[in-house]
Amino acid sequence: MPTVIRNRRTGEIACGFLRNTYDIQYYGAFWWEDNETAVKNYVSALHSKTADLEDHSSWELLDIQEERLKMFNVKLNNDTRRKLFLEKDGTLTVQKA
Repeated sequence: MPTVIRNRRTGEIACGFLRNTYDIQYYGAFWWEDNETAVKNYVSALHSKTADLEDHSSWELLDIQEERLKMFNVKLNNDTRRKLFLEKDGTLTVQKA
């Protein structure tokens, strides 16, 4: 089950530049195949997100369905100006910076 990074206070899903299976760069939600891999790598992903990142302790790892991950990336539309938020009730919200 894919694992993403979510801010506990704001609900923001951590996003950044990734590479797909064709080695093409895209802007999407940071994710890992399993929780074990995510635990090892999420802090470095958060630091690559932005230099002025708040303390990483406010971020949590969240297991999601693969279909949900695909929806995250559709909502982001490969646009670095967009921020994705996952509310506690499961609602997705996108804000343009």
